[in-house]
Amino acid sequence: MRKKLLKYHSYLALVALLPIIIISITGSILVFKTEIDQWLMPQVASLSYSPQQSSTLERAGHNNLQDHIENSFPGFIIGSWEIFNDGIEADRVFLVKKGSHDWYKVHLDPFSGEILDQPAVMESQLTDWLVSLHYTFLLNGIGHEDSQWGTFIGLVVALIFTFLGISGLIIHRKFWQQLFLLRRGRSIRVFSGDLHRLIGTWSSPVLLILGITGIYFNTIAYYHEVFEHGDEPHFEPQEKLYGNNVDFQQILFDSQQQLDQFTPTYLLYPFEPEVNITVFGFQPSNNPFASNYSSTVTYKAENGDLVLAFDGRKASVTTQVFDSFRELHFGSFAGLGSKIAWSFFGLAPFLLALSGFIVWLKRRRKPARAKA
Repeated sequence: MRKKLLKYHSYLALVALLPIIIISITGSILVFKTEIDQWLMPQVASLSYSPQQSSTLERAGHNNLQDHIENSFPGFIIGSWEIFNDGIEADRVFLVKKGSHDWYKVHLDPFSGEILDQPAVMESQLTDWLVSLHYTFLLNGIGHEDSQWGTFIGLVVALIFTFLGISGLIIHRKFWQQLFLLRRGRSIRVFSGDLHRLIGTWSSPVLLILGITGIYFNTIAYYHEVFEHGDEPHFEPQEKLYGNNVDFQQILFDSQQQLDQFTPTYLLYPFEPEVNITVFGFQPSNNPFASNYSSTVTYKAENGDLVLAFDGRKASVTTQVFDSFRELHFGSFAGLGSKIAWSFFGLAPFLLALSGFIVWLKRRRKPARAKA
């Protein structure tokens, strides 16, 4: 049983070697996506208010900000709006170009109302390009415009990655007896084998979390594009899809009245037919892994009437677990400390791939030498 499992472990690792290396390196970098954006684009992604100023800042009226965006970019409709109130991060407004399904991003100072850049396609900035490389290997769109080859391959790799983690622990089922054993001065195969086992053992909890959450995110994305959209082409809006009398400032205010201690973090606009207006947000809870989008308040697109207020704290265990996947995958649940740990352990698959490949190569050459 162990030999057969080792065989599958080795062959599947070889099949997924390059994708795992790509995922490992890009994922380790993307843990600090926000910080990298602010470093590379300090005048765009971040705001220059002092801590003293931030404590007294008030956002401009959302209707005024919305009108400013729509008047500045008449060739686009607003698809969604990421809201920040800390005086550090600029709001990110996501736009859909009229007559297409192409998404763009623009940054906005929500306090002064200043638009900080021009709409840019989603992969034009370094970290957004790395996100696409991480999730799709830049393979979506091959063959035909709406193909999802990259997402599908990412799902397969996530499944293999999870299997490698579980099978590795079974193969080294007595790993706790050799948690610190690293034999130096022996052959490169022995050293690489010990290093492979040590890295896999110590990083296994994080790697299993990353594998399982990766399966979830790729499954959701693939199901949405392939089964929900099916053969239907993506909708290409010509005009905004909400009623002229919808008051988004009132919607944001009302959402905070519907749910206790609700803080809006993300506003979804109707960018396709049948899509309602939804305010995503956060409520303080005892769940340390609750995301900033765990609670929602939904309104009708045509008139802004309330549809549903969903308190994430009262959701089923399954729903709360799935919601926690976001924080667990990105390592942002405990601030800087967890992000550093996730970035560090995120490099483990890269080191496992290299050490495992060396072990496989040496093991493969040994029978050949013996035969000679």
